[in-house]
Amino acid sequence: MHISRININHIDLSDESYSLAPPFCLAEAPAALCQSIERCGILHPPIVKEKSHSSFVIVSGRKRLLAAWRIAPAASYDCHKITDKTDEIATWAICLEDALLSRPLTPVERAVFFKKCRQWLDEEQLATRFLPLMGLASSTYLIGRDLKLLELEEPLIAAVHEGTLDDKVAFELGKFSFSDRMTLFAAISSLHLSVGNQKKLAISCRELAARGNTSISALLADPEVDDIIHHPEANIPQKTANLMRWLTRARFPRLSLAEKEFQHFTTGLHLPGDARLEPSPSFEKDELVFTLSCHNRDHFLTIWERIKDLFPAADTRKPSP
Repeated sequence: MHISRININHIDLSDESYSLAPPFCLAEAPAALCQSIERCGILHPPIVKEKSHSSFVIVSGRKRLLAAWRIAPAASYDCHKITDKTDEIATWAICLEDALLSRPLTPVERAVFFKKCRQWLDEEQLATRFLPLMGLASSTYLIGRDLKLLELEEPLIAAVHEGTLDDKVAFELGKFSFSDRMTLFAAISSLHLSVGNQKKLAISCRELAARGNTSISALLADPEVDDIIHHPEANIPQKTANLMRWLTRARFPRLSLAEKEFQHFTTGLHLPGDARLEPSPSFEKDELVFTLSCHNRDHFLTIWERIKDLFPAADTRKPSP
């Protein structure tokens, strides 16, 4: 591999053989990259491979090359050139090494890499040679898991690739019917749910649907849920908080009832602002924790003098030998 000046007309820009993203996931070059190229040109030349004497395919750096061509059109560009005698396994190894220089691969990029490389290596060979480079254990299970992502619908694959849908949640969605899967995905997308809330939504809906012998689509079509998601005045964080509360109430009705009763109880006490009364976690015990904030030590001592007789004196006697 060496740097050569390659005529842009000799590079087959339509050939995406070595692209690590599905065609529907190919995105524009990031603004920061475009600005860098505009200031300094291409600092890290793309890698191309000979298809014939006057034809090349991009192995890595497609966004860099296309951004440069758009920002500062030129007849030719400096590229790292791989000869046509370089075998496919070595070419893919170079492609992976270059991609990993900037960031870890997305789960979708890993899946595409595995799918394309399986033409020359079996999964055991792939796991041994490439997974450690990705920071993963040499397990064929991980390859099979990532490949399952490519069985999902294009919008879900794109969302995983872009980082708006957690890959573990995507695997969970893959277990549901098409209608339920797309209904959940629509809610996740519209509310821009965090990974934690994505998991809570998927797990809670699965449990509630099974408990009620209904579908997730029907569950989320409940008028109360629909009003939460499409409330005209609430912003996205408010809608998310309200939806999570609804899921908790529906999933744990006894806990929700206990919280409501406890709130009614504390409201009737008319506690001052610097006092707080809390139940045990999930109301597992009857005990309560009363917290009183003090401005300083003098404030505490003033209060303590008034309430210390309410507490039994500590036994300071030493234990008998």
